Amino acid sequence: MKKFFDFKNLPIFFQNSKLGAVAFLLLAVSVLSVIFATLYNWIFGLLWFVIVVISLFYSTRALREVNENTQAYLSGLGYRILRSEQEALIRMPIGIILLNDAGKIDWINPYMQMYFGERDILGSTLKEVDEQLANSIDSYSDSKKTNTITWQDKQFLVYVQHNLRVAYLTDISEYAAIAEEYKDHQIFSGLISVDNYEEVTDGMSESEASGLRTYVTRALSDWALANDIYLRRLNSVHYMMFGYQKALQVVEDDKFSVLKVIRETTAQQNSPLTLSMGIAYGERDINQLAKLAQTNLDLALGRGGDQVVVKSNKAAARFYGGATNPMEKRTRVRARMISQTIGELVEQADNVMIVGHASPDLDAVGSGLGVWRLAQTKNKPAFLVLDEKTVYSDIILLLKELRKQPNDIVAPGSEINDSIVDEARALKLVREQTLIVLVDHARASITSAPTLLKRLGNRVVVIDHHRLSEDGLSEKPLLSYIEPYASSTSELVVELLQYQDQSEAPITKLEATAMLGGIQIDTKNFTLRTGSRTFDAASYLRANGADNNLIQSFMKEQFSDFKARTHLVNMVEILEDNAIVTGEDDSIYSGIITAQAADELLQVSGVDASFVITKRNDGRVGISARSTGERNVQTIMEAMGGGGHLSNAATQIDDITPEEVKSQLLDVISQQYSE
Repeated sequence: MKKFFDFKNLPIFFQNSKLGAVAFLLLAVSVLSVIFATLYNWIFGLLWFVIVVISLFYSTRALREVNENTQAYLSGLGYRILRSEQEALIRMPIGIILLNDAGKIDWINPYMQMYFGERDILGSTLKEVDEQLANSIDSYSDSKKTNTITWQDKQFLVYVQHNLRVAYLTDISEYAAIAEEYKDHQIFSGLISVDNYEEVTDGMSESEASGLRTYVTRALSDWALANDIYLRRLNSVHYMMFGYQKALQVVEDDKFSVLKVIRETTAQQNSPLTLSMGIAYGERDINQLAKLAQTNLDLALGRGGDQVVVKSNKAAARFYGGATNPMEKRTRVRARMISQTIGELVEQADNVMIVGHASPDLDAVGSGLGVWRLAQTKNKPAFLVLDEKTVYSDIILLLKELRKQPNDIVAPGSEINDSIVDEARALKLVREQTLIVLVDHARASITSAPTLLKRLGNRVVVIDHHRLSEDGLSEKPLLSYIEPYASSTSELVVELLQYQDQSEAPITKLEATAMLGGIQIDTKNFTLRTGSRTFDAASYLRANGADNNLIQSFMKEQFSDFKARTHLVNMVEILEDNAIVTGEDDSIYSGIITAQAADELLQVSGVDASFVITKRNDGRVGISARSTGERNVQTIMEAMGGGGHLSNAATQIDDITPEEVKSQLLDVISQQYSE
């Protein structure tokens, strides 16, 4: 009996839970119907019993056939799936490499064998078979990601399962070619500006100016035509261009040689013209593309012109050119207009915050004092934001001298010695219409009052003489007066002051002295980056009481600082025309001492550029770079994350030693030489 009721002895369809349930339901209904029929009439019950037995027989047979057909279908499907997996493993267009524990090839599928030809590679290590492929597979340790490699002139997606020691390679060359074709035919937009056309053609006859303009247009047209670029002249000094990104890559590889051709050719004709270009790509919206091209052109002009800025919204800017000293383009008219505009902004403000860069030098503080004086001519409270804990000895001496002045204070900000505040105090003085003026810098990353700048980011005025860098300010300033060809920010501020009415608030002797000191510091006593306007500004300051003897007293330094600078100079290495100093890893040097050492090394015969690498008190490693003007140290520092001026630049790098920074510097210099 136990054997009879054993589940395994039941018909096979009863072993299927769903079919079994249907069968038991039919059996139960049939038995009940026979019982009721027999109770009603035994003859009818007997007849009904026969009919039920026959029906159950055919039902059982049908259920068995259904179950057998299902089982046969599933068995066949399972076999086909297993066979398909085996066939796919052998025949699918994906290369499979199976390695053993020793890193030797146990098996590869026939598709992968095609790439090795008739070679028998089983039992060999992958490095012995193909070192390039072995290195590519070894470098991808994340089994959750696919990676693209180039091998045998094809593009492959590589997927590695290190736990199973299996590598899969899928040939995507066709799709990669389509993606490359799509990328090559994306549109770029560009704007071209002739930097100094008005200055060069001033005094020329109409025919001479027309001939010069015609030459530039023809040279640009020939260059554009040769590189499949559409060019259109907008006016005498501006051009517009469009093209495919493939053409952009070609002219980038050529370093935009048209800039050099036009500069050198026009210089030979005693009419030296330079070009600036702003090029944008990577935008589907043509309006956004045009706006970005204009922004990039503004950046190129802000960096002094004679260069190209290529940038998308998703990638860092690439700079070409800019290897020459920028030509002076500012005019007295422009200075007067800027002075008038700044005066209006000051008059509309509740008060003015003047901020220099971190660890300010005499130019930053001197120009700040000049802007403070400009605010006094408008009878507006102004404050020079300064962290006196981070200043050098010359600024300490200047502040000491300022505080000797009489303090007949009338209102906040009306006496300079009572208007020097730190950032914490400045934040408490902020009003709804407070204006912030950045002097001697245009980058949020190096400002001495970052919190104040962030708070007043939409009410900023910039006065600076350094070239613009990509990482500038988060918001566009109300007014930006950046003149890279000026000797110093103090020179720019002096010109602005000359167009203000100083009858009620004249410039003081000490303010004039501070600004003249700023000019002298940045020009190395009028030996670098000086023009006629520099001497005009110096003359104006001297006429207003600037004291050279006082400047010299500010320049005096402590013996410990003199000793530290001399120590750095003694460690110099002369490599070709570069003087390089690498400070000790366990010694801290101030930025001023580092910069002074770099300046001093330019006095060595045969040295065109100097680089002093030292550990800073914030733990970072800094480089002060200087040049005589023959070399562009700004581009070198930009390649290392910094910036500055053509002959005066710097950078700071985190988590690295001075020796490692030196190695990076030599690589960048070597690359610049090769270009």
